[in-house]
Amino acid sequence: MNISYNWLKEYIDIDLEPKVLAEKLTDAGLEAVIVETLPEFFETIVVGHVISREQHPDADKLSVCMIDLGAGEAQQIICGAPNIAAGQNVPVATVGTRFPDGNAIKKAKLRGVESNGMVCSERELELSQDHSGIMVLDESAKPGTNMKSYLSGNDVSIELDLTPDRSDALGHLGIARDLAASLNLELKKPVFEVIESNTDTSSLISVELEDVQACPRYAARIVRGVTIGDSPSWIRQRLQSAGIRSINNVVDAANYVLMETGHPLHTFDLRYIEGEKIIVRKARDKEKITTLDGKERELDDSVLLICDGVKPVAVAGIMGGENSEVKGDTTDLLLESAYFDPIVVRRGAKKLQLATDASHRFERGTDPNGIPFALDRLASLIVELAGGEITQGMVDAYPSPIEPIVVTMRAARCNAILGTDISTVTMSGILNGLELFHTESEGLFQVSVPTFRPDITREIDLVEEIGRIHGYNNIPLPDHFRIANKINKKTPDQIREKIIDQLAAIGFNQIYGNGLMAVEEHPAVFGDEEALVLANPLSRDMASMRTSLLMGVAKVADYNIKRRQVDLKLFELGQVSTVDLNSETGARETSHLGIFISGDVRTKQWSSEAEPATIFHLKGFVSSIFADLFGKTINYKAIPHDLFSDTLEILMDEEQVGVLGSLKKIDQNLKGLSGIYTEIRIPENLGLDRRIHYQQVSVFPVVERDLSILIDSDVSYENVEETIRKNAGKSLVYSRLYDIYEGKSIASGKKSLTFRLVFQNQQRTLTEKEIDKDFQRILRGLEDAYKATLREAIL
Repeated sequence: MNISYNWLKEYIDIDLEPKVLAEKLTDAGLEAVIVETLPEFFETIVVGHVISREQHPDADKLSVCMIDLGAGEAQQIICGAPNIAAGQNVPVATVGTRFPDGNAIKKAKLRGVESNGMVCSERELELSQDHSGIMVLDESAKPGTNMKSYLSGNDVSIELDLTPDRSDALGHLGIARDLAASLNLELKKPVFEVIESNTDTSSLISVELEDVQACPRYAARIVRGVTIGDSPSWIRQRLQSAGIRSINNVVDAANYVLMETGHPLHTFDLRYIEGEKIIVRKARDKEKITTLDGKERELDDSVLLICDGVKPVAVAGIMGGENSEVKGDTTDLLLESAYFDPIVVRRGAKKLQLATDASHRFERGTDPNGIPFALDRLASLIVELAGGEITQGMVDAYPSPIEPIVVTMRAARCNAILGTDISTVTMSGILNGLELFHTESEGLFQVSVPTFRPDITREIDLVEEIGRIHGYNNIPLPDHFRIANKINKKTPDQIREKIIDQLAAIGFNQIYGNGLMAVEEHPAVFGDEEALVLANPLSRDMASMRTSLLMGVAKVADYNIKRRQVDLKLFELGQVSTVDLNSETGARETSHLGIFISGDVRTKQWSSEAEPATIFHLKGFVSSIFADLFGKTINYKAIPHDLFSDTLEILMDEEQVGVLGSLKKIDQNLKGLSGIYTEIRIPENLGLDRRIHYQQVSVFPVVERDLSILIDSDVSYENVEETIRKNAGKSLVYSRLYDIYEGKSIASGKKSLTFRLVFQNQQRTLTEKEIDKDFQRILRGLEDAYKATLREAIL
């Protein structure tokens, strides 16, 4: 959204340079940059005053004009427009002007008469499609002024990138309110007068709300006897700086009030409103309306309509109907100011694939209690610009008034969150500046939140208001960067970056998949995924949210392998979404890590053979991530799986966090894909809280013992390893499995496992007796737990 620097100055007394003002807005949470709304070539187009107009001696449709360009002698210019006349002020493209299409203005002769420029129409200036004649400027326009200055009024346009919750900042008054609070200035609201006739508005129009949930409030006024015409230059300049093209005085007035208050309004030609009534209702199935853009649209009951006694005349909150449009001969107007439910407007706009300035604001939530002000402001401005009279009173259907809510804020809590020591007096001043009126007692604020701030519903929202107006740059940094979480947990973004860095460091390539996919493309990695299906998908291939990363990673792998890039180490770290009926939104979003390897993890060299990728390689990568980054030990358990062979379940603290295995057929289009894949749900409580301990390297010798046992085949390595450590005592440095054997000389259903056990003491040399004692304790533990028997012990 664009705003005008000069327009803002009407509401607050500021002398800041536009660039500094943009920085102040950004500091207050309204990201702002200076922009140009008019092209550079406008600087070579100047205001000219037509001194005289004569008929061309050799062409009936051409005129020979002498035009004062404000400097030097008047220039002779040939013009073919039928509406040019002496005494007019007109835009003139001087010799040397180059238009965006590449055409340049040069001295020329037309039918033997010299011409030193071109008088421009609105279409030639890309201001509209009107090419019926030249553009006629205000009488007050000064010859020689370039069109950039004339149209902008030497104004500066500032572009705002607003967050969706700040609907109050979609008008100049809302932005001025924030600035006034930030700069401790007084906010000056527009002062206007509504002079009414003796005719009662309610005798001319009535309003019926058939759906008060979709339209809680609808107000109307009537202005009679207007004259449609061009707007004065000050209106056109204001709208131009906001990026809005001038149309006529009535439409411009509605757009002006929109950009001033942030509240959309609509004007109907009263003569086309039948039955002397307005009815707000849902559309009937297959009902049709032709909107102002000339398109006939078929509707259903997701669309809210504004109707008269006979027909629909507008799509509520989105666009007016062609059958009630204000035209050049319009004299009587019906003015609309209403509040529509944001969800209803959003559904209607999506259904019709129609986005407008009005729907943009209604979708974000307008002020239901600001309706009378906006409506009166529009009626007063129309009379000022187009004449006419305002009938007495407004018809205001508001059966269930929406009241401000009260939110409590603790000053101590606010300071604790922000890390500040702001006084209650300063907090009170900030809240008053934002029109968040309140009472305060012993640091407890009871704040009445006005309806123009639907984003403020909790204490933390008020804390944010205090923080941004006080200025985040004014909050001092502590001596040490202390995170509120005392155990040094990191943010999700920090965890994400650490995982990315770790995988990139060991040769993996990061990929980015599409978060949307076809409904049928949801392989069940964890088995509990239910996809979220979009109500209005862009295409069949993007009709649902992804429930895992597998399909996206597999497609990238398949694409590369088919192009002979078979040695792959890929990963994706992204969000997935699933149905969750236990949450408020009915959906759950979680972070997943998908890793894929294929081909060789080490290519053939002169000194070594190639090493094909196996499950054990990927298992090692995963274990190192959890151990090195998070200080976590994870376990693996063999499970059956429809998508993988040799599948392992990844467990952390006995909770499943992932699945790992060799890919089987996951999709008809990927049936030839082979490789090893794991997908991990990043636990919410996972933090980079690993603590590194240092100890002196022991100078005493290590003692190695090999332990070979016979054990049932279905006993996992993890369980055996855990039993060894549990029974070994403090002298065991580590154990390593280095041989597995099943076959000849081994009973059916049994396997042989051989471990290398390494013992060492930090203070002294271990004795044989001590080592034997530890060894026997390990063996007894294995016998008790798994009925293991000693195969042989090698000293």
